[in-house]
Amino acid sequence: MTAIAHISDPHFGTENPAVLDALLGDLKGLRPSLVALSGDLTQRARTAQFRAARAFLDELQTPYLVVPGNHDVPLYNVVRRFFDPLGSYRNEITDDLAPTFNDDKLAVAGISTAHGFTAKGGRITSEQIGAATTSLATANGKWKVIVAHHPFVGPERAQGDIVDGAEPALVAFRTAGVHMILTGHLHVSFTDDAAMRDEGHRIINVHAGTCMSTRTREEPNNYNRILFDGDEVTVLVRMWNGTAFVDGDHKVYRRSAVAGREIRKQQ
Repeated sequence: MTAIAHISDPHFGTENPAVLDALLGDLKGLRPSLVALSGDLTQRARTAQFRAARAFLDELQTPYLVVPGNHDVPLYNVVRRFFDPLGSYRNEITDDLAPTFNDDKLAVAGISTAHGFTAKGGRITSEQIGAATTSLATANGKWKVIVAHHPFVGPERAQGDIVDGAEPALVAFRTAGVHMILTGHLHVSFTDDAAMRDEGHRIINVHAGTCMSTRTREEPNNYNRILFDGDEVTVLVRMWNGTAFVDGDHKVYRRSAVAGREIRKQQ
């Protein structure tokens, strides 16, 4: 079965070694089609932290797609933050800030929402929107997925963390038939389509907590296991229980026969 392991916010420099080892073991055992890492690889964008993240990625033994988060931009080095905000990320992780992945079931486009003009917030430009939707344009019959760090929608308490440019991006994503957006940043997990409905088209909003950092909020470390089976997709939270990752809550959605239309939660 086609599967994405959606992990986020490892924040190397604050990682829990036991959780890190367990996560690697879980991912190697489950062997997803793709690991999607939605940003904040590091805590303070330091070279040693990026190299630890690089070593983690090299251990995965499976295809992966990664985008940066705001913590991957230097906070205290103002010159680098403004003039080369993702220099260390490019040097140590990848210089591809618009990565893509394609197989016979999935078309995935990554977007970098991190920039140097804020310590926390994210931004998406019209050029990035155009590049992502263009990369998905010919993916007829596939599940179309966007990966970014900052959320495009979220719970009420998170409205201040919504990416700048979310509204035009969502309009374009609906037009392009995007089925799902994977994000991080908030360190809490949730999945919903209620805020992304427009004339029958619904985009599933999947948000992951931190997969290994000690900087948890409200819940243990976790990640999402997303299973695609024909026109059905299951979003399953894998939750750390203190000794291992185990199955937590899950939601099942169904895609209509027309690709890119009417995704709804199964009752």
